[in-house]
Amino acid sequence: MQTLSIGELAERSGVASQAIRFYEKEKLMPPPRRTDANYRRYPLEAVDRLQFIVHAKQWGFTLQEIRELLMLQDANGDRAQAKRIAGEKLHKVREQIKHLTRIEAVLSKTLGECAGEGPMQEGCPIVEAIAEQAE
Repeated sequence: MQTLSIGELAERSGVASQAIRFYEKEKLMPPPRRTDANYRRYPLEAVDRLQFIVHAKQWGFTLQEIRELLMLQDANGDRAQAKRIAGEKLHKVREQIKHLTRIEAVLSKTLGECAGEGPMQEGCPIVEAIAEQAE
């Protein structure tokens, strides 16, 4: 069975060695087999698992959510659980989109109102809009 060193795994997956060790510590990666000299040796499947972790993070999944999805996958778990996790993530993403849409609208409006010249003491619609949102 072919195995990879941590450096080889990092190169093939595009994930830094430090991150691989972190994912092991966080129980996202199973503990690797160790050589007599205590070097880590990973199965080839570790590349796919790391890429799954990276993609899930890019989609905004938390480490806990990724851990749950991987545990379901490892245990051949129930798809309903994976669907629930994804549904909760979709709800959060939609809430973030609403929030960002409001920010975009305010920024667009205030940029149009701002002359972009003169002293700040005379008032700045951008700063005022941000201050109003903080209240």
